[in-house]
Amino acid sequence: MSGTIIDEGASMSILSSIAWEALGSPPLLPEMRNLTGFDKGTSRPLGILPNVPITLRRKTVHINVMVVRGPLDYNLLLGRDYIYSMGAIVSSLFRVMCFPHEGRVVKLVDQLSFPGSHIPSSQVPSMNGLFMQGMSHQIPVRPPDERQ
Repeated sequence: MSGTIIDEGASMSILSSIAWEALGSPPLLPEMRNLTGFDKGTSRPLGILPNVPITLRRKTVHINVMVVRGPLDYNLLLGRDYIYSMGAIVSSLFRVMCFPHEGRVVKLVDQLSFPGSHIPSSQVPSMNGLFMQGMSHQIPVRPPDERQ
């Protein structure tokens, strides 16, 4: 879906009501919680679109997406729930996202967001070997225990 962004600071994935309507307005589950934005403003979501398949580089995960009304700069915002489902590691500083898939680690480097920032992927810092290209096995990545 065009207009998709990944925001590691967002606790929930969000779909704009315009994008939801373009999908044919599938049924929503009720949602009683209000959303609180970065600016501390609150809004009431239209509901939850359950079990949405999101595919990136042939890896598909299913997440619940909150549908919100209002002027948004994106169609779909993928938050921490998506990042945890993918088992991904995201670095907004280096504009890199890595996730395990089929016994390998897939590394995506965003070079389109900043004109003139065409950094060859070989020059992206490896974070002490954390972002290895070819792993022989998958390492399970789990979200941190919220009690700690």
